[in-house]
Amino acid sequence: MESLPLPLLEKILFKLDPKSLAMMQCTRRSINSHISDDPYFKSKYLSGVGSGLLQISGFGSTTLFCNPFVNSRLFRNKAFLEIKSQILSFCSGLLLLFIDGLCVANPLTKRYRFLDHSKSMFLSRVDRRGNVSFYLRWHKMNRIGFAVDQIDRTTQAFKVVCMNDTDASNPDETMYQFEISTGDSCWRLSETTITCTASGLIKDKKPVYFDGSLHWLRKDGSILAFNPETEQARLIPIKFPPQLSSANLFAAAEKELALISATEELINVYALEDTLTDPKWVLVKQIPNGVLDKETMRCWNVGAYDGEFLVLWEMNNKEWYDGVVHGYDLRANNWGVIGSVPVWCDRNQVFYHFKPSFSSAIELNEKVDVETMVHGDDENKRISTLSKIMRLIDEISPYAKSRREAFLQKNKVLRHGENQQKKKKSSSQAESVLESFVFYAVDGSIFSDHR
Repeated sequence: MESLPLPLLEKILFKLDPKSLAMMQCTRRSINSHISDDPYFKSKYLSGVGSGLLQISGFGSTTLFCNPFVNSRLFRNKAFLEIKSQILSFCSGLLLLFIDGLCVANPLTKRYRFLDHSKSMFLSRVDRRGNVSFYLRWHKMNRIGFAVDQIDRTTQAFKVVCMNDTDASNPDETMYQFEISTGDSCWRLSETTITCTASGLIKDKKPVYFDGSLHWLRKDGSILAFNPETEQARLIPIKFPPQLSSANLFAAAEKELALISATEELINVYALEDTLTDPKWVLVKQIPNGVLDKETMRCWNVGAYDGEFLVLWEMNNKEWYDGVVHGYDLRANNWGVIGSVPVWCDRNQVFYHFKPSFSSAIELNEKVDVETMVHGDDENKRISTLSKIMRLIDEISPYAKSRREAFLQKNKVLRHGENQQKKKKSSSQAESVLESFVFYAVDGSIFSDHR
């Protein structure tokens, strides 16, 4: 294997499914190093097994869109869900969903777990009849943070954190509390609290997980950070960059926290530096914004950013035209069209650049069959909704497509075999009838009618 030219080796590796690729890492150190440490290989392989853009209303919706990072405007991928759902967060290949309750899922492995919120102090409420319901309103969903850590090469662990802000004894201050969910759906109130100058969270900015901590952006520009592992909390005292646009985004790239500020002419990318000593936003890149149609544009905003891709979306002021989702590849320095925004969508669209992970999360012990549709009670509707979300993501994955084709081919072979058995059985029955007819005829009973 070591004697193979690198292009040929990569051609072989790119054709492997994630499980086989993980097994290949155990064969030789050189192959393991190439798969694990080469950023080009990891990026290209993951892009081949289902990297794409997820889009849904921030208020929740029964329609989910998913598009690969190619020109797919004419090939809109969407799923109609049984239950109104939300995507709350994405981290290291895992999705945190709200489908009549919190759910963590890995669309690549089809593993999932619904979290029991009934024991949470901040997420549940008991009515007069003793029924427990999910209490958090949509505009406070940004209190929920999602952290995923890599335990080893093939294993992950996750935690869900619910932050609660409340008035302190001093009216000019706010106190923050943190409740942590472990994998077995138990909720534990952390002993850690932090009190700081009063400032609300920006309601359309969800927490970002970076370098072991969840980060919430506040209206005064400061950032609240909480480490779910050490349960340490701190406030990063920082102000917004000058002339911050209303079209902005708080996000995480591979090596830094980022703040995107966009105008119709220019997009500024800021990186957070010196967080422990002298935190400040440093301008690291400027991108010309020449893709918006100013004559027909009704509204627009920054959709997503991860250090490799930046997403802008715009909606049209003409009732019969869909909006456009633009993507900027920071490595190639060019724009492209990723998808579209239907005219009936609201302005609160949220986007996630989904990158699959073939690691196994130890807490995800249930598996959904995306090939089987279930109907019936509310629990089955939740499973059916989850199945449709996973199957939609499969549609953009060459690996998943080949797996689906193999599944369909297998079913075709099985059906062909069943048909052959039926034909054989029918032929046997026909032969039996014919034998009886011949015997009956030879006996003379038939001919006697014609005599």
